[in-house]
Amino acid sequence: MAAFLGMTKRMVRSIATPGRLIAMSTVGIIGIIIGVVVDRSDPGPEFAVDFLSRFGLIIYVPLVVLVISTATLGTLVEEKTLVYFWMRPIGRWQITAAALLAGLVVLVPLILVPLGVLAAVVGDGNDVSGIIVSSLVGIAGYTSLFTLLGLVTQRALAWGLGYILVWEGFVAGLSRSAGWLALRTYTTSALSRIADSAGPIANPASGFTIAVVTVGVFVCGALLTTWRLNTADVA
Repeated sequence: MAAFLGMTKRMVRSIATPGRLIAMSTVGIIGIIIGVVVDRSDPGPEFAVDFLSRFGLIIYVPLVVLVISTATLGTLVEEKTLVYFWMRPIGRWQITAAALLAGLVVLVPLILVPLGVLAAVVGDGNDVSGIIVSSLVGIAGYTSLFTLLGLVTQRALAWGLGYILVWEGFVAGLSRSAGWLALRTYTTSALSRIADSAGPIANPASGFTIAVVTVGVFVCGALLTTWRLNTADVA
């Protein structure tokens, strides 16, 4: 347990740099300002949920998770310090667990605070609950995927940004079948159901499906990360 907590603290310090925190917080603040300005122009009853979906779930959540999670193990690989964790007499799954926990420790407040404030300003209690739950769905899924991506390639930011813009932002919006393979379908479904709005997505996934997919993506990403740590040369 001591070794696990030590690894987690080391990873938290490596990813929670002032530059990253300030940059990501600034994006969140900009979103709040835009939301307040547009909301004052009386854009309509569906504005709150639609803006929370487009800015919060399709842009802010995946972008922030990408920046933070790809650095959790990716920075250690780049600095060639992952070998010190790898050589300890601990299971590789513990390194994976520490990386995921470190990412979640940083990401949960970094994402939920600005989006919660945004929802409270432009929406109501259901919107706040919806954005919190849907953001947690996104945080869990994207953290697992992007932690793995940061381990397997040094161009994780470029590949991750391409995935967010091309697949999640464009392809998933064109095809219903492709949408089922994008996490945005399940985050927007959660928001739509809790906020009781049909705006973000037509025919949203059920709560059971959202839970199963979220857990499945998180577990699969964790298993693949552990497998990669077992097979990769990190020295």
